[in-house]
Order: sequence, then C-alpha cells, then structure tokens
Amino acid sequence: MDPRSTWLTTAVLVALDLILRASYLAPRLATARGAVNYGLACVALWIVVRLVAMAAGAPRVAWFGVFVAAPMTIQWGMFRAYAQFVEPTDFVALAESPRVALASVGQGTSVLGACAVFAITLACAWLLPHGARPLRWRFIGGASVAFVSLVSAGALYWNASPTLEHPEPAFGCAIAGLVWRTVTVTANAERVKVPRAQPKTARLPNIVLVIGESLAAGHTTLYGYARDTTPRLQKLENEGALLALRDATVMGPSTRTSVPYIVTGLEGPDPNGRVLRAPTVIEYAHANGYHTAFISAQEESWGRLDALFREGADTFRSGIDFAPSVDVLKGADDLDVLDRGVLPALATIAEPFFIVLHMDGSHMPYGHHSPASRKVFGPEDGVNSIDAYDNTVRVTDEYVARTFEALRARDPEAWMFFTSDHGQPLGEGGAFYNRGYQPSVLRDPLLVFPPHAADLTPWTALLDAQTEACDLAPTLLHLMTAMPALAMDCVDWLAGAPHDRIRVVSAYTAAYLDEPTAMVVLPTRKRALFDLHRMTVTIDDGELLAASEFPLPPEVAARAKRR
Repeated sequence: MDPRSTWLTTAVLVALDLILRASYLAPRLATARGAVNYGLACVALWIVVRLVAMAAGAPRVAWFGVFVAAPMTIQWGMFRAYAQFVEPTDFVALAESPRVALASVGQGTSVLGACAVFAITLACAWLLPHGARPLRWRFIGGASVAFVSLVSAGALYWNASPTLEHPEPAFGCAIAGLVWRTVTVTANAERVKVPRAQPKTARLPNIVLVIGESLAAGHTTLYGYARDTTPRLQKLENEGALLALRDATVMGPSTRTSVPYIVTGLEGPDPNGRVLRAPTVIEYAHANGYHTAFISAQEESWGRLDALFREGADTFRSGIDFAPSVDVLKGADDLDVLDRGVLPALATIAEPFFIVLHMDGSHMPYGHHSPASRKVFGPEDGVNSIDAYDNTVRVTDEYVARTFEALRARDPEAWMFFTSDHGQPLGEGGAFYNRGYQPSVLRDPLLVFPPHAADLTPWTALLDAQTEACDLAPTLLHLMTAMPALAMDCVDWLAGAPHDRIRVVSAYTAAYLDEPTAMVVLPTRKRALFDLHRMTVTIDDGELLAASEFPLPPEVAARAKRR
C-alpha cells in the first residue's frame, strides 16, 4: 500500500508554513476567526493538491511547481520583506517595471532562502501517490467550484483575511482581487483648471516646499531619537528657526498614495480619483503670478507623477537630468541635486517664486542613498541595516538645512516647509520598507520654517495639534492669497489649529490601482484600520471586527463610496 497521499502532502505544506511564519501565526490562530480562516485556506490548498495529483510524472511536477511551489516561494519572499502577502497592486508594479519590483522584494529577502523554499516545497510533490489519481468530472466540477468560492471569499468577503491564510490560496486571492478591482475601476473626469488671478499689489512671499522620501520621524533627533541623525535641523530648532509639529500624519503608505494628496489638499479614501482632477499647489502658484520650479532627485515618470508636477511648472527637472540611470529604487544623489539644481535655482529664479523639491531621501536600499563621505554610523551591516538607514537621515538633514540657509540668504522673509511622503517601519511588527500602516509609517516629520518677522502665535499653536501633510496645500494657498478652484478636505493652519479631528491615511486611490484600505486616526488618537472590500476593521488592540460593529465616520464613508 502506497503511504503517500494528498492529505500527507497538504499536511507537510501546512507545517512548512507554520514553521516559516510561527511567530506571526501563533497569536492569530488562537482566535476563532483566525482558526476558521486558516482552516478554509487549508481546504483550498488540499483541492489544488488533489487536482494536481490527477497527473503523473513530469507533468505533475510541472503543475505542482506552477500552482504550489512558485506561489509559496513568492509569498515567502514578500512576507519576509513586508510582513504581508502579495496584493493586487504588486502585480501592477511588476507589470510596470519588472526589474524594479523584483529588486524591491530582493532587497528584503534572500535568494538562497527563496531557492531553498522552492526546492523544499517542490520536493513535496514526491509525497503524492506514485501513479495518476483520476477524478470523476462531477468531483472535478465540485472541487473547482469550492476552490473558486473560497478564493472569491478570500478576495472579497469581510470574514476572510489574507494574512491568516496559507500562502498558496492567498496568492489566488490576490489574483482574484486584481481582476475584481481592474474591472471596477471608473473613468476620471477632466482636470479642474485654475483661472489666472489678477496681479497682486502687495508683495507675495517666496515659498519653498521640500517633500522628503521614506523618512521615519522616530529616527530623527528632532523627534527624540537617541542618535544624532539631524544635528543641523536640531540646531535650527534650538535657535527658533523651525517648528517641528509633533502630531502629524502622512497621507498614504507609499509615494503614489501620498504625494498627490500633499500637493492638492485632498484626503483619501479616493476610489473615484478626485485627486486626478484636482489642481496642485504648483498650478495655483503659477496662476497667481509666481515663478514656479519643480526639482527632483527621483524619476517622476514612475506612476506618471511627472504629469502631476509638470502642470504649472515654469522649470521642471527630474532625477534623469542629474543621473542617467535613476529608477524608483535609487534616484540621483540628493546632495548632487542640491549643488547642481537646487542652489543654482534659488540663486537665479525671479521673485516671487514657489519651488517644490522632491528628494531621493531614505528609500530602500538604504545603503545606496548616502555617499561614503557622509556615512557616520556603522560600519553598515548590509544595505538595509539600521546604520544604513540612519546615514540616509544625515543626508536629509544636510540637504534640508543647506536649502534653508540658501533660502534665508536670498530672502529673510521667505517661507519653507518640509514633509516626508511617508515613513518606514524598519522592523516594526516584523515589516520593512514603505508598506502597511505601522505607526512609524503614519507619523510625519512635518516642519515649518517661518520668516523672521512672522507672528509665531498661530504656528506654535500647531506644535501639538492634529495635523496632516495635506494641510500644507490650503495653508500655502493662504500665504499666496489664492482661492481654491476645487474644495479641499484639509485644514488651513492660518484659520486656526485643528483639534478633535478625524484623519485618514489611505492607499485607496485611483492614482494607483485601488488598494481598498484606510487607516482612520480618531480624535482620541485611537487608530482603526479598515478593509473596505472585506468590510473589516482592525482596531489598535488587534481585535478584528465587522465594519457594522465599528462603522466608518460618515464623512470618510462618503469619500469611500465608489460612483
């Protein structure tokens, strides 16, 4: 009698997952919902294994590799890098730039480890019965319907959570979610134009907005980090030249889900693509008589951000102007862009001017984002070590401080602002890089550099206020004496410090393929993570609830409704 069976094969595959994700799964499988979800995923896995067992010999091994070993290996790599499985948006990133997407995962995982997982998983095909095990068509149809139902539930139904599932059926859930979201994407209306304003009689202030990259507030001296990562900015704060807002949030967990909202004053969730219609602060400045410039170390064509920033910019320079081989993982060197692009522009641009700077910052691989001459911490233990990351923060410190010094030398009454696009988890919750809604991703190092003569009363009131990066847009319009052509969601700080406020950080945006999630930060500062397709809510203590038990605030629900 052949001791090998589909049940044994499934059991070994499940055991392999339990071993690889032991610390993550243990507390979650202790809950009834987690156990049920994982159990259903194991049923789906068994169906796949049983269908593969219909073949024999080389075809069986090939099918097993494609439908079992490859998904498990891909999911292992993703989970090791990001502490979560593949999402539909990952397929989009792979289609847009395969090299970049694969390199991103490769930075957080091990090629040797991935090969080992694939080999061990593929070897499980040997545990199947030696000969082909045919099935009646009735059973094949029933098993297929059951598998599709389970995967559909995993992709859409509120009670299924892909982070609790076995990696093989979870991969199917991601594909199902990709199909569903692709066919439900809606068309976007024409962009709103900003009418040309009448010439101003009063002097308009010169303004610089710096958008950082992947800067975690908790790794800056300004926000209490033990290491001296921001000595220049700390000195400026001690001198009263800058204000660091203590309770600020970002707009999204990645560049494409955050930067468009920073420059338009809108807030997610945004499945209908309002942000794609909204004017940016650059367009407002241009229409209001400013000389405008956008200078970036990044290749802005990634995600079509160049279309967003070119509109209204008299001068547009992206990372490709400073380095020939930039991509989403590594743009031009920030300090090179500072010397060759930013400082010359600050010295020569006509007044009044509005300049937006987009940094290469602290994107992974961290070790590549600081030149050897600026590495203070180390020696770096790998390109994505904490030492490597903290060295990138030193570069940001120098870039921002030197920009401010040049601006102040040109015009003592100019304004300057800094915000990061998002933070980094750096191992928080087992995750790395800009993925997810960990507190270190949500918290924004939001800085204000007021002029010497400014009344600081409204600005010091902001220090502990509930602020967001998107508040910059309406505040900048106030300084420009410009009127919004489209209503903004966010707060003009000069109209009063915000309090008792609901803030939203969301990846649910048509600026990217919709990822239907939103982190809601309540006025009490309690956080609730909503999955808007499954209609689940995970609150601060990790409890998973149905959305009916913990509904979205009405104003957020109105934005989340797809039209």
